[in-house]
Amino acid sequence: MGYQTIEIKPGFNMIALNFRPVVGTGDSFAVTNLIANSEALVPGSVAGSSDQIQVWDPSTSSFTVYFYRAYNANRFPAGPAWVKVGATTTVTTDSIPHGAGVWFARPTTAQAGSIYVSGLVNAAPYTHDIAAGFNMISSAFPTDLKLNNGPIDWATCGAVSGSAAGSSDQIQVWDNESNSFTVYFYRAYNANRFPAGPAWVKVGATTTATTDSIPAGKGFWYARPTTSEDGELIEKSPLAK
Repeated sequence: MGYQTIEIKPGFNMIALNFRPVVGTGDSFAVTNLIANSEALVPGSVAGSSDQIQVWDPSTSSFTVYFYRAYNANRFPAGPAWVKVGATTTVTTDSIPHGAGVWFARPTTAQAGSIYVSGLVNAAPYTHDIAAGFNMISSAFPTDLKLNNGPIDWATCGAVSGSAAGSSDQIQVWDNESNSFTVYFYRAYNANRFPAGPAWVKVGATTTATTDSIPAGKGFWYARPTTSEDGELIEKSPLAK
């Protein structure tokens, strides 16, 4: 059992589900149980005035959006609680898979704060399903995810390599300080141009394999070229001996 403290800024924050749920649906977190310290959440009567969770579905290329609805004796006596946009009169029973990343959006007029995500520490290797196009994922373990020489053997897992970002798998990490993404792509081996490859390189520094890691508690976009096949990424446990 463990927990992470995640700093939330007003605006968009991409957070991670690095733990297995203590309670939930199978290996998924019930949305209502995702944030351990609910008193730190910002409730509101509509999505725009409250904290939101936005969950990406690669099969439909769309988001499911939840907001933290405030108590109202006449309109929402069950609150404060998470509801789904399109079904805002009842507390949601939806869940989010372990190993996912989600957007956590806070109103820009609200204060920064800390939320806690807690659960069981996974001990077994974890398989991430990757669809062609965009996937929002995270490490399945509450540790930093080293991109190169880390817990995922990208080549064995079939990561798509290319000579440029558009022809290869990408990882896009959101920085809520600058409101921008840091982008990496899986650069292919080339005897003259990139003999170190295949390896992850950072856009803007594409001649060397990156030494960057994705911090624990942070989700990210994993983008696969739409012309490529779906695949799987197997992440080894840092607890394995």
